[in-house]
Amino acid sequence: MIKKIFILITLVSFYNIFSQKITKLEFHHSNVIIPFSSINILFEPIKNNKKGKIRVKVKMNRDEEYHLRISKEKFVNIYNACSKIKYDTAAVKGYFLDPSSTDITLTDSLGNKKFYYADGLSRRSQKDKQQSDFWYATTLIVKAARLEMEDLIDYR
Repeated sequence: MIKKIFILITLVSFYNIFSQKITKLEFHHSNVIIPFSSINILFEPIKNNKKGKIRVKVKMNRDEEYHLRISKEKFVNIYNACSKIKYDTAAVKGYFLDPSSTDITLTDSLGNKKFYYADGLSRRSQKDKQQSDFWYATTLIVKAARLEMEDLIDYR
């Protein structure tokens, strides 16, 4: 009997260790030159949610924070786009003044974090080899938050 309980506990432990799920995705965009100009978007699963919806918290500049819900499928698409980012840090060439900065943080169920960072995100980023994956993930995140890319500073 003790042997069966030990085996059961071991199997459950291995399942928890090897089934890391992304539990949170954070997006932050700002420009140092323009005070109080930032966009913060947080994606996190809703506890005790049978439909698998994901809560999205959006705070833009100094405005009130608002909340949305998106489907798990939409979140998985965003997560997959973030996973395809090849360069964890990317900067646009040709910016001499302080460009805007954008970062994406993925957190799994074990607390491990993966960071992605880009400077000077703009329309040209979709064609730039180093920023195209980051740009695509950013567009999915911004659309899920019901914002537009033009809401990002320097995006012209």
